[in-house]
Amino acid sequence: MKYIAIILLVALGIYLYKRAKRLAEDEQEQSSMPAEKEIFDEPKADDTQETDANSAQEARISDAATAEIRVDSKAEDVDTAKPVDDGLTFETKDSLEVKEDLAPSEPEVKPEPAEDEPKVARVAVTDESWANEKLTLALSEYRGTSDNTIKHVGLLGAIAECYKQRKQTQYKEYGAALSPYYLSLFAVLESPSSHKGIGFMHLSTLLNDCGDFASAIDVCRKAIEYDLSDGTVTGFEGRIIRIEKAKAKSLK
Repeated sequence: MKYIAIILLVALGIYLYKRAKRLAEDEQEQSSMPAEKEIFDEPKADDTQETDANSAQEARISDAATAEIRVDSKAEDVDTAKPVDDGLTFETKDSLEVKEDLAPSEPEVKPEPAEDEPKVARVAVTDESWANEKLTLALSEYRGTSDNTIKHVGLLGAIAECYKQRKQTQYKEYGAALSPYYLSLFAVLESPSSHKGIGFMHLSTLLNDCGDFASAIDVCRKAIEYDLSDGTVTGFEGRIIRIEKAKAKSLK
């Protein structure tokens, strides 16, 4: 219907334009005639006024039709510029940035920490002026090397000397205090099970004599894990039983 109305308005405008043009031509022809004819053929005032009124009315109709055609043309231009396909959506830059922010970020892969080499606890240097020559030499051998095998020999000699002198309180307590250092060093030896269990036997006795029964039992259990022997028939299992009896006796 819109297009039909536009066509009709255009046709009406053309018709009015041609009619106005024809009237203008007629007036021009009349003005070019001889003066005598104008005098004798002068139109009546009423006819002239009617003609002018009709011309003004036709001009107004033509202007209105032209304005309506322009408005309809602008409306068509607006409709043409508007996207026809409502199914298409356009995302702005801001919406894309929001989507990127909401997207789950990939978990950061953290490198696994490298396994540190087992640390060996070292016996601290204290006032050892009371120690005899054998204990002093053994401790010097232990502290003067970085080789774990040589360190083991030196520390084992220090424990053995404290075991021999365990009747003296300083030796007994010092030897018992060497227990965690010996266990730490023994664990890093190349083949712990190939060694004898003499060090574990001496330490369990020193700890038992100091009244530290729980630590003495732990030392025996460690020796059993390494499949070591204390040189007796009952082994470290029998030693644990004897330590538990000594513990029970101390509680009475």
